[in-house]
Amino acid sequence: MFEELAKVADSVSTMTIESLVDTLKEKKSFLLSRDVERYVRFVGFDKGVLSINLEELHPKELIKNLNDFFIQSKFNIKVIRSSEKGDDTLEQKKKALFQQQLMEVSQNPILKEILECFRNSVVENIEDL
Repeated sequence: MFEELAKVADSVSTMTIESLVDTLKEKKSFLLSRDVERYVRFVGFDKGVLSINLEELHPKELIKNLNDFFIQSKFNIKVIRSSEKGDDTLEQKKKALFQQQLMEVSQNPILKEILECFRNSVVENIEDL
């Protein structure tokens, strides 16, 4: 079950919160993966210890659920409660990317014209074609 993470653990530089979320989704732990996307900040990975920081409003059972999920693996979860904040959460990264893309597409004259014609409309999603 944890062969993929064991391979990732061998290469410390490739351990990311994205790979953790992908593994959770692959193992059908969708609620836990969503909580990780929303509330977990990746700090680092060293010698089987995944160091994270949590957003203030995280679910109380998040750490317990992560530990339960990885109970059979060689991973330990360590919550850092210091000034070392860690990376943005995946949700924050997605929002920042969307805002950047929105700034870029909002310069498009066709989109400007459409938004002027439909004054109460907003761009909610951006997809590559």
